[in-house]
Parts: sequence; structure tokens; C-alpha cells
Amino acid sequence: MTFDFRTGTPADATACARIIRDWGKETPWMTKLDELTPMAAYWRRVFETEPVWVAENRSCVVGFCVRIDDNVSALYVARQTRNHGVGKILLDFAKADRDWITVWAYELNVPARRFYRREGLVEISRVTEKYDDGVSLVDVEHRWRRPT
Repeated sequence: MTFDFRTGTPADATACARIIRDWGKETPWMTKLDELTPMAAYWRRVFETEPVWVAENRSCVVGFCVRIDDNVSALYVARQTRNHGVGKILLDFAKADRDWITVWAYELNVPARRFYRREGLVEISRVTEKYDDGVSLVDVEHRWRRPT
């Protein structure tokens, strides 16, 4: 599988929202996610002002990363594309011009947390998020600092 990486645009928002929704469907512990249209509208607004990078395979978006200030607010890779280095490259884009970044991942998202540890992020805090549908999830803050 080969991948192309580029700066994302608002036009990528729907494809990126589909990746998030697909992840939510395959994740039994995840709270209910927004429907595609409002989720895509949210990401479209974010993509207008914040740095975003996308990965493509055969002109289809298969992963993306968004950074707001020093926080990675989203890093998602389509299931069929995971374990091919896409997440690492996207995270490296987010790190490129920063001395540090923060990434949050749910405690139950063991693969993501393992990935972040492998990429040099360390756990620095935890908070419990309570959602409208009654679900409570522990969110773990991870921090990466550029080596000096």
C-alpha cells in the first residue's frame, strides 16, 4: 500500500468525519458520535483555520491529523490502513515545528495509547469525561517534548 501526504483542506472534512464515525462503530465502549453532516460541518470549520494533514491512498483520504496550538485534537487512521506507518507520519507533521505537543486518548483506547508511548509521549494526567448518553470515559493526557 502506498500513501501520499498533503495539507488538508475544508473539502476533506466529510471524508475525515467518515473515518471517525467508522472508528466509533468498531469501538464498542465509545459514546454515541454525532451524525455525519454536523460532524463534517464541525471539522470543515476547524480545517479552515488550523493545521491539518491528510494521508491518501489512490486519492482517497485514509487518515488525518489536526493540531490546534500545541494540542493534537484528532489523529485517526482508517482501519484497513493502520499498522502501515500512516499515523506516525501524521504525528511527525504535528510535531515538526513544536517543542512539545499534547495528545488525549481514552484509557480504553489501548492501541492508540501504545502508539503514543512508542512515539515518545508520556502520560501526564487523567480526567473522567461524562457524556449525555450516560457513558463515562477516562481521558488520558499524553505529552511529547522535543529532545534537547
